[in-house]
Amino acid sequence: MRTRNHVKKTLAIITSAIGVLSMALVAAPTATAAPNGNIVAIGDSFTANPDQFRNAVRDIPGSVDGYPRKGGRLQSPDNWPRQMASRHKLSVTDWSCAILTSGGMLPRIDRAITAGDLHAGTRSVVLAVGKNNYSPFTAPTDDSLLNPAAVRTSHLADVRAAARKIRSVAPNTKIIIPGALPMVDRTTMMFCAVNVVPNVPAGLPVPVLRDVENWNRSNQKEAARQIGGHYVEMIDGARGHDTCASDRDRSVSGIIDTTTPRYNMAFHPSYAGSRYIVSQLVSVV
Repeated sequence: MRTRNHVKKTLAIITSAIGVLSMALVAAPTATAAPNGNIVAIGDSFTANPDQFRNAVRDIPGSVDGYPRKGGRLQSPDNWPRQMASRHKLSVTDWSCAILTSGGMLPRIDRAITAGDLHAGTRSVVLAVGKNNYSPFTAPTDDSLLNPAAVRTSHLADVRAAARKIRSVAPNTKIIIPGALPMVDRTTMMFCAVNVVPNVPAGLPVPVLRDVENWNRSNQKEAARQIGGHYVEMIDGARGHDTCASDRDRSVSGIIDTTTPRYNMAFHPSYAGSRYIVSQLVSVV
């Protein structure tokens, strides 16, 4: 009889302990992959900026071991999110992705939330997308370059959807929309695709690229206004640093380019270009 009572008491103690432990686990805050006060970067290849050769073979097993990636997409070790983190000692979580559009950023936001990188303690989210909406390979309409109004409509709707997703888990976070570095000379509309002779860039006028830059900037400004976000200008301060600038002043590389210092992808920001983006964002994030 004594043994039976002892067993009952022991079981009661164990049951009570399990109940207390369960309540503690339920009450405990969910662990996050990123600390409070972190910055989340979601952008296209001007943000991700991976090495173009590694990016081309990224799906071959073992080909890019050790190279930074997030959510299956490669990201340069010296892109602007990582420069911001290292130069200013900030916690920056990079969810950028090459070929990202405004629509494509929505599932990236979902993945950042699921991973615990975007949470109630997140300080700010940077949404750097838009140019790829005008690409015939990624745009929401087949005639995007001929129908910028349709692209604008979808871009604005996507950013509003992005803001809703972000604020559903981080209602107090700051949403920042940065502009993009200029690719063409703003006056001559020259795009210098060939940079092989030191300080002698070669190219042709490509007015449509200047138009895309203007359309994209207008879309980004309006998107920031609609969601109560912060637009950060990039083009104006980077005039004279486009593909047609002298070698050391070039913030965006050409397509065939052997003279732009420290760049990872053709037609993308150099190290100096990414550093400039950081300089414009750091006081805002």
